[in-house]
Amino acid sequence: MPIRYTTLLRLYPLFTGLLYFACSSSQPEQKISKAQEKTNQSIPILVNGSKSFEWPEDLQIEGITFLESAEKHMISFLRKLVVSPDGELLYIFDSRQQKMLVFDKSGKAVRVFDHQGEGPEEYLDMTELQIDFEQGIFELMDYQKIKKYDLNTFDYISTDNLGHLPRDKNFRNFVRIDDVLYLWTNLPPNQRVGQEDLGEHHLIKVEDGQISYFVEKQYGVINGQVFYPSPTKNEYNLPPVVGSTDLLTVTKDSVYVKYSLDYGNRGVPKFELENYWERQDEIFNSNYYKPAQNIRETKNHLYFEFAGNRSEYHFTLLDKRTNSIQSIGKPSKRLNPAIIYSDAEYFYAYLIPAFIVNYVESGGDLSETTFFKDLDISKLEKYDNPVIVKFKLP
Repeated sequence: MPIRYTTLLRLYPLFTGLLYFACSSSQPEQKISKAQEKTNQSIPILVNGSKSFEWPEDLQIEGITFLESAEKHMISFLRKLVVSPDGELLYIFDSRQQKMLVFDKSGKAVRVFDHQGEGPEEYLDMTELQIDFEQGIFELMDYQKIKKYDLNTFDYISTDNLGHLPRDKNFRNFVRIDDVLYLWTNLPPNQRVGQEDLGEHHLIKVEDGQISYFVEKQYGVINGQVFYPSPTKNEYNLPPVVGSTDLLTVTKDSVYVKYSLDYGNRGVPKFELENYWERQDEIFNSNYYKPAQNIRETKNHLYFEFAGNRSEYHFTLLDKRTNSIQSIGKPSKRLNPAIIYSDAEYFYAYLIPAFIVNYVESGGDLSETTFFKDLDISKLEKYDNPVIVKFKLP
């Protein structure tokens, strides 16, 4: 699979309730809100350039899953993983093929959802996928529409049209919490609309016909996943926008700052962020620390990544019980898989088999790795589907 490992680490890569939007000539009630300063937890980010990120030695591997690699179940780009509450099923959003693949915990392929097309019950472009296990449904973002399907039969249920909402409609991500809908837009500047139509906020909350705006536009955003599941039910974490170091959390009733990252004098100066959209590559490849991404949280730990010197990614693991950093630094070269999902107890990670095979062929010793000490290399072919690792920390 022609996917660079650095890209996998950068692009990591559920909602409940029902909300129906009826087209109306009247404008919904609108208000602008700010994220609450619910906590004052500041995390000092201090990196020792000579140290690599290392997972704790007492990390516990719960299982390694070899996903079946039959032709119709091949994964091109693993954008998102969602695990059923009982741990029995793995739902994988392949953003390159625009489909959802389902495997059981042993790796056996179960089903493939692929309804791409121009019909009313089909989708043209799947940019986000959310699953509600309690309601037995899943929804996907398709341009200015959210389409709903039955999770068991994959039958089409309904479409929510977002075209009547005011201001920017280039929504990329969403999540539902009961009867509340949160929508996210990157506010890209290259839109054929006036400034008054573009809007000034990235996060939109829709509840009972009322619209609230959060996360005011500053300089830009880093494209990627937005609503990361929190260990608390019906809570989701958001990464900072460019120009901020605040990790936000959304609930049904509020948007609040959960953590603030303290980069000291290593953060990107405000003056450097002017014209960010035109200078993204230049800024990303600078020596400054960039906003955190891939926010993964269990009940006891918080994991995230941020780009540092010349776009080299640094991994960070925080022990929430002591509010102290357990490990921080660039990843070691001993086969660190990419973290792709977390729940209250477990982290889930994946790695392309080609990296494992190449590591062994180059003289690497799997017994010296954290995650693959007992891996049977004979089970792997270079271009098989990704290997999924489930693990937890004490």
